[in-house]
Amino acid sequence: MIIIGLDIGTQGARAIACDLDGKVISSKSVGFKALDVSVEESFREQKAEDWWTAARDTLMFISDDLRKKGISADEVKTICVDGTSGTVLAIDREKRPLCNALMYNDRRAHKEADEIRVLTRDFEKKVGYAFNSSFALPKILWIERNRPDIFEKTHMFVHQTDYIVGKLCGEYGVSDYSNALKTGYDLVDETWPEFISKLGIERESLPEVRPPGSVIAKISIEAARETGMSIETKVVAGATDGYTSALSSGAAEPGDWATIIGTTMVLKGVTSNLVTDNKGRIYSHKHPQGFWMPGGASNVGGRCIEVFNKEDFKSMDEAAKDLSPTGVFAYPLTGVGERFPFIDQNAEYSISKDNLDEKSLYTALLEGVAYTERLSYDVVENLGCEVRDEIFTAGGACKSDVWLQIRADVLGKSLKVPSHTDAAMGAALIGALSQGYSSVKEASNRMIKIVKTLEPRNEKKKKYDEFYVGFKEMLKNKGYIEN
Repeated sequence: MIIIGLDIGTQGARAIACDLDGKVISSKSVGFKALDVSVEESFREQKAEDWWTAARDTLMFISDDLRKKGISADEVKTICVDGTSGTVLAIDREKRPLCNALMYNDRRAHKEADEIRVLTRDFEKKVGYAFNSSFALPKILWIERNRPDIFEKTHMFVHQTDYIVGKLCGEYGVSDYSNALKTGYDLVDETWPEFISKLGIERESLPEVRPPGSVIAKISIEAARETGMSIETKVVAGATDGYTSALSSGAAEPGDWATIIGTTMVLKGVTSNLVTDNKGRIYSHKHPQGFWMPGGASNVGGRCIEVFNKEDFKSMDEAAKDLSPTGVFAYPLTGVGERFPFIDQNAEYSISKDNLDEKSLYTALLEGVAYTERLSYDVVENLGCEVRDEIFTAGGACKSDVWLQIRADVLGKSLKVPSHTDAAMGAALIGALSQGYSSVKEASNRMIKIVKTLEPRNEKKKKYDEFYVGFKEMLKNKGYIEN
């Protein structure tokens, strides 16, 4: 029995085919043709056709690879898709995109977010988060206000995950708890709230919402032909990439927390009760078992080191071993605006010392992400969340043992790294829920293998504790945080 997890991320599609014990049989990544096709500075757009091309090619490779290994397409029982959170796309009645997709990091809808917040004060208190420009609902309102030609033709607004699910099985009108959150879905009462219609957005233009892991439909004949998959394979409701990345790390039950560092940084935990934040820095997804998954998404992450040549990462990692702690404080944003661990739409890259040589700058940026991670955990602890001394972690940043060690030293906590650190494995875990597992914890115990644990080094930790004070002082002076 084979399960496929398909991750549609910022840069491309990645799929993992594994069995119910988490053994990976095949995997493949395909990049998008273009990462940003927008023309305005604050806009971030991608073509939905590029998502499907990458997803299709990824699945075709896997289906061919499985056949070469003597595994029939009929052995693939489910496919589960995840996508970026807050990304939204308008489609017409023929399910064709009417425009480019507005990505999660598109900042154009800040005025619309403010308008929504005025209307939803009580709702925000109820669900424990605040709307901002990264959410899908303000983007939909922006289309209504600024592109009425598109809005009037729109049959449905779908998320990135929903669109790929639609391409796979023909059902474009179904979403999941986690993707629907940033479109304003009420996770407490499990319904689309009344205020959405007051914005001029018809309920019929929004998808039906189901729990992650729910069976939607079998793969269509057309998609089976394009991907090499079997028409008996079931497509199940997925989640956002942050949601599935948290599950791929091993965080599965109340008290568990995970940090996922890819292009950006996401924190996700599991709690028994809904955690609220009147500042709007965190939001809580709903866990398949009825728990809650509070967390936040920072614009800080692995993107900050993309300015360096990837071929030099190994040598710079070696240099970072001796250079850390640097005593340099960096808040390594690569664009304007931050959403977690603080909200400031004008926040920018900050560093306490200029004219660093390349290796020192590289090290300071690694530390800056780690300081931001620690600040993020300070925020969730101050909101009443329990954070244990062990943090699960996933994402591309886990490829660097040096970076992992710096993070453990800065956090003063153990970091637990699974064998597969990408969102596709978490999507596969959700897909496996429809194949007999009684809980996420049971599936996680079987499928997620922790292969590495990094402990904080006491002397380094003491030094980083001192420097962390300076890092926070820099952010206070910028007006980003209060204490």
